[in-house]
Amino acid sequence: VFAALHRQLYRDFEVQLVDSGSVDRTRDIAAENGARIVHLRSEDFTFGHSLNVGIEAAHGEFMAIISAHAIPSDEHWLGKLVEPLRRPGVAMVYGGQRAHALTKFSEARDFERVFPDTPHEITDPEKPFANNANSAILRSLWKSHGFDEGLPGLEDIEWAAHWLNKGRKVAYEPAACIIHVHTETWPQVRRRYYREGM
Repeated sequence: VFAALHRQLYRDFEVQLVDSGSVDRTRDIAAENGARIVHLRSEDFTFGHSLNVGIEAAHGEFMAIISAHAIPSDEHWLGKLVEPLRRPGVAMVYGGQRAHALTKFSEARDFERVFPDTPHEITDPEKPFANNANSAILRSLWKSHGFDEGLPGLEDIEWAAHWLNKGRKVAYEPAACIIHVHTETWPQVRRRYYREGM
């Protein structure tokens, strides 16, 4: 991830790592690459809470969000991801996702279905969608409506739905693509779908 961030042509950014108790070398690798580390107690973790803590500690107006197991696919990722936020009415952008060689076949097909090659905008509050494995939001909007810390997942869709209901738009930009590396066991996949189903 850091190697891909160092290659970005869009250079006006800082990196925050929200860490909820890593037991590997995550914090060391992040520090070696100049990231600011924001600590979170593991017992306090929800996706919404970790995002809110990280954004609170960050600066700037554009907040790019990327999972630690998602790798920007090229040097244009960040510039392409934040560009739609400059358009009037756009509250959030989410980018394309493709499978890694380690990805299970079914998930690779799902990435192709959910993340097509054509950009579009979502305006219907009855059909909200976004994905925080690879997204960007306006900090000014986040200040008036943060991510829901009580949800076990899909905090991204709740946030998108909130702003769609206010007349804003969510943009999908396939050129801002990441390689999503899931190496979950089948029980972990089941728990993820169960959590998101809740």
